[in-house]
Amino acid sequence: MVVVIGGGCTGLGVAWDLILRGVPVTVVEARELGSGTSGRFHGLLHSGGRYAVTDPVSAKQCRQENEVLRRIAPSAVESVGGYFVSVDDGVESYMRDWIAGTQSAGIPVTEVSVETAIRRLPGLNPRVQRAFAVADAVLKGFELLDLLRVNGERRGVTILTETRVTQVQTVNGQVSGISVRTKDGERRIPCDAVVNAAGPWAGQVAQLFGERVQMELSSGLMLIYSNRMVPSVVNRLAPPGDGDIVVPHGRTVILGTTEVPQVDPEPPEPTRESAEYLQSLGQAMFPEMNRWRILRAFVGVRPLFEGNGVVPQSRVSRDFTVVDHGRQGGLQGAFSVMGGKWTTFRLMGERTADVVVEYLHQSSPSISAHTVLEPDAPREKHSASSTICECERVSEAQLLDQMAEPFDNWRTRTWFAMGPCQGTMCAHRAVSLRMQYTDVEGGLDELTNLRRERERGVRPVAWGTNARELALTEALSCQTLAEGVAHDHLR
Repeated sequence: MVVVIGGGCTGLGVAWDLILRGVPVTVVEARELGSGTSGRFHGLLHSGGRYAVTDPVSAKQCRQENEVLRRIAPSAVESVGGYFVSVDDGVESYMRDWIAGTQSAGIPVTEVSVETAIRRLPGLNPRVQRAFAVADAVLKGFELLDLLRVNGERRGVTILTETRVTQVQTVNGQVSGISVRTKDGERRIPCDAVVNAAGPWAGQVAQLFGERVQMELSSGLMLIYSNRMVPSVVNRLAPPGDGDIVVPHGRTVILGTTEVPQVDPEPPEPTRESAEYLQSLGQAMFPEMNRWRILRAFVGVRPLFEGNGVVPQSRVSRDFTVVDHGRQGGLQGAFSVMGGKWTTFRLMGERTADVVVEYLHQSSPSISAHTVLEPDAPREKHSASSTICECERVSEAQLLDQMAEPFDNWRTRTWFAMGPCQGTMCAHRAVSLRMQYTDVEGGLDELTNLRRERERGVRPVAWGTNARELALTEALSCQTLAEGVAHDHLR
């Protein structure tokens, strides 16, 4: 039996590949699935074009996995297409290198006329010089995580959330089990191997193996705009930098991103200064972006890894590394997978599983590239039909289907509180519904946590309409609903 530490796309990808080979797997996640980097990205399914010059290995991997994910998870991919547009002077040399790089990586590229690009991409800078169409798409991260969960559990994967690994147990220098801490106390899980797939926390988890792993972490700010102003992905054709990609996602558009080196795996708080800086960069592609209705800001942490730890952040590869610690003189049965990105998660799972099954003396090949992730079976219909969240059209029936799930999963699986009002009009209704139908304690704590989490993303962009909306939220929750007063009274 194998334990995978980390419930993001990498950990679930490793578990999925292993279970398809007949290897029993338990996934252990300290929080909820996708609560780390996997739930904090801009949603791009890469064509490979973004890395055609700087990272040819990743470029080719992205092109290949783009095709695979469209085939095995079609419901989680939106084929919006993408463009690389040149809006800067003095990048002719880079443009030539980019065209050569896409050809070398086998990335399909079609040049379109400037007139065509401006017609297809409303608001595009009229100073655009050249434009190229690529096979970028949108990856619906939370939906794909749920597909991995459902299909994994269907085949026998055990998934433990809110469970923290405290110790890796050994016998004669080999992994024999792990100790975990849950809300119900400590327990031991016997296993033959442990895979560290903890993303930004991989360095901390490696310490449980007695290893020192130097991660090259960086944080990236992203801005969400409340209307789908752009129908396709738009990349700035220039050397990689901040604020050079726009991704349509559902009914919104996401502008990314920045790159700030950091040590802490926890994402930092977004700031107004960084939000204004990012938006100003985005205006190079869409000059009227400052007039778009902004929804919120959020920050993700890239779990980059470079073996020697001395490569500048901007040059760290987006490729990934699988480490067999036993072969390097460390603990037998301990493995780490580090680096990579959402687009290549399945390949990361396959390569990691290859190493693990070899250690377990098994020879079953990977079939994850050809196994379709089937959606969950339709749930029983509830008679309730009232609307809880008007912005995202989430009904009471949808939330009743999720009643046993943690409160934050309601948000990521139904999208409630994710629309323009950011939970102002629906958060208290959802909590009331939960308290009405379950005996779960802490409903008011859940409401407070949701309010704080939503405010964390809104406050850095609280200018214009957003500032008025934030004031309305505070007035409704504190004055009209008396949430703070009621909560303090019950304490």
